[in-house]
Amino acid sequence: MHTVYIIFSPSTDQYYIGQARDMKIAIWQHNAKANKVTAEGKPWEVRFTKSFDTRNEALSLEMRLKAKNREQLEEIIKTS
Repeated sequence: MHTVYIIFSPSTDQYYIGQARDMKIAIWQHNAKANKVTAEGKPWEVRFTKSFDTRNEALSLEMRLKAKNREQLEEIIKTS
């Protein structure tokens, strides 16, 4: 199972979009500052998740979400 996620950092007021096989590990890594891109945003909060059977399906949604602007992401989060 592969999960696409949107996380939010209240401290930096930023969203991050990613995909992972294990959400618990992914969030732990973001909050443990193991990822350079998200190191300053601790604590990260999960705002959206969607699971897929294949990594290709997850990557497809991840890329589509990354092409969205902030308002569009917030609408997706609100309607999920």
